[in-house]
Amino acid sequence: MTGYFDGASRGNPGEAGAGAYLTDDGENIVWETARYLGKKTNNEAEYNAVIFLLAAARERGVKKLTVRGDSRLVICQLSRQWKINLQHLRELASRAWLLAEGMEVSYEWIPREKNKRADRLSNEAIDAAQES
Repeated sequence: MTGYFDGASRGNPGEAGAGAYLTDDGENIVWETARYLGKKTNNEAEYNAVIFLLAAARERGVKKLTVRGDSRLVICQLSRQWKINLQHLRELASRAWLLAEGMEVSYEWIPREKNKRADRLSNEAIDAAQES
């Protein structure tokens, strides 16, 4: 199974949203979310999106997951290639690692243009919150 995630923040920090979705091996979407996060930084929004993704995979009993996103920071930190210097991001990473326990998870950076659906979901969450 493959999961895609993205976070958006308008203002950094500012109004933020998280978008994520899971696809099966035939690239059919089996789950997706667009969630408003309130005031967050872009990195916090990205981390929240991957946490929602990992939680959804866990709820579905996924054993092997490829996580793709266009945040090099989040991908490299979660795959333990980069150190996490900020405490609040360390806490978010710890939540993600906990959710990934028992799953074989690989993290892949993809260019922004290959992550359009997750980006659209994250922005839809902000737009919906601002309209209500």
